Amino acid sequence: MQYVRAATAFLIASVILTNTSRADGEGEADSPSGSRNSLVALPYAYYTPETKFAFGVGSIYSFRTSGASTADRPSNVRAAITYTQLEQIILALMPEIYLENEDYLISGYCGFYRYPDKFWGIGNDTPESAEEGYEPKLFRSYMNVQKRIMPGVYVGLRYQFEHIELVETDTDGILRHGTIRGSEGGCASGLGIILTHDTRDHIYQPATGMYNQVFAMFFEEALASDYTFRLLSIDLRKYFSLFGSHVLALQSYNSFITGDPPFQMMNVFGSSYWMRGYYLGRYRDRHMITFQAEYRFPIIWRLGLVGFAGFGDVGDDIEAFKLERFKQSIGFGVRFLFDKQERINARLDFGFGKGGNSGIYALVVEAF
Repeated sequence: MQYVRAATAFLIASVILTNTSRADGEGEADSPSGSRNSLVALPYAYYTPETKFAFGVGSIYSFRTSGASTADRPSNVRAAITYTQLEQIILALMPEIYLENEDYLISGYCGFYRYPDKFWGIGNDTPESAEEGYEPKLFRSYMNVQKRIMPGVYVGLRYQFEHIELVETDTDGILRHGTIRGSEGGCASGLGIILTHDTRDHIYQPATGMYNQVFAMFFEEALASDYTFRLLSIDLRKYFSLFGSHVLALQSYNSFITGDPPFQMMNVFGSSYWMRGYYLGRYRDRHMITFQAEYRFPIIWRLGLVGFAGFGDVGDDIEAFKLERFKQSIGFGVRFLFDKQERINARLDFGFGKGGNSGIYALVVEAF
């Protein structure tokens, strides 16, 4: 859900500045508001290569369910509406509800997109000249229901549903001819399992611990899906506290698809969160493998710097991945710690990729 993460990042950070009830870490409360419910609505703004300048309004309702103590993480429901310089519209609703003293976690996403976008075809070597514009109308949603089986480990079920429609395509583009799977629209409905392992010392700016999430999805006709395919997603992160406040962060984000997915649900290379410097969707295919490292350190007052590098690729077949063909990403960024208590950074990143690809990203919270 990369399109909405940037929007909600500003919302989350702004809400924290108003002392909305929240807790970080296993059984560790850090808000003086106790068990009080709170509702906040605030404006936000951000910039990415895919949206240019974006503006919106969001709200978050934070609460604790019956029987929850002040040491438990509060539940919350977030909502946001975003309009961008490229006349893109995004509506989103995101619940995160803890039950039975955090033994159960219900989380999800429900979003509507009217999002003019770009398409270069499918594969890891599509030329710049293949670029064409299109405008999809999308409804995207998922729901996770997980149970805690040990400290920091949740396992459960995941349901995902997407409705896809193309409302406009280039007159001379290949999407108009209907030869690309997904250009005809339709629904994708899938059910799967999800495992989450989180030992980070902090959600927004971790210095130690790990965050790992794996889920496997099955999209089948029996679930009223127009597309039949299977998806495996693996997100692995590790954080190392070095000297002072210096941190080394590592991530490997990988996704593998078998079957016949629509092009809108294929793996897309590049974003403001991994492989910075590549336009989100510049390359897309069934499988994707990425690795990235980021070195974070303070310089003076509330200012900090980061250096990052990554490499990865997309492909139609696992055996087609060749290390010598992997694409590289490198860059640097400036950080401003505008909320010292909650360790919330505003970030300005400059990413550079292969073949002249580059991007500027002005967002809140770290890339991973």
